[in-house]
Amino acid sequence: MSEPGPVTTPPRHRPRPLVVALVVALVVAAAVWAYLANSRGVQAAPEASDPACTTLLGALPQTLGTLGRTQQGAQGVTSWGGDQIVLRCGALVLGPTTKACIPVGPDAGPSVDWVQDAANDRAVRFLTYGRTPAVEVTIRFSSTLTSDQAPSQLVDLADAVSAIPQTRTCL
Repeated sequence: MSEPGPVTTPPRHRPRPLVVALVVALVVAAAVWAYLANSRGVQAAPEASDPACTTLLGALPQTLGTLGRTQQGAQGVTSWGGDQIVLRCGALVLGPTTKACIPVGPDAGPSVDWVQDAANDRAVRFLTYGRTPAVEVTIRFSSTLTSDQAPSQLVDLADAVSAIPQTRTCL
């Protein structure tokens, strides 16, 4: 009988650095894409599937001031300047309120009644009053867009939003 030879183990295959880098890059790219495709965390409003929301989104301007429009992934949601101004169509309809209600619109065009629903030192949220579905606009303040300028951002939305029939007006 012959003696068995030395035991040899098959060579281990180490991942090549280029393959590892490629896999890491793909994972990072997928995470970034998932983040951007997920509306930056903005969820659709409860009535976002209302056909009036589809019509509204198609009629919205491509720019508000100097901010370009950014399509979002959630239904009924769009924004300008990344997420500096976010519009959600299909928000809950606001009933009678004691909050300030202001009509906003261009000089020679329709106006829309907006209620300042919430505000803090970083942002303000407006809701349409007397329209179903309701439209919600959140404006985040920055060095180029201050709280004093926030209502003026609603002027360029008046034409599109006024296509949703008004059933009540501010007093």
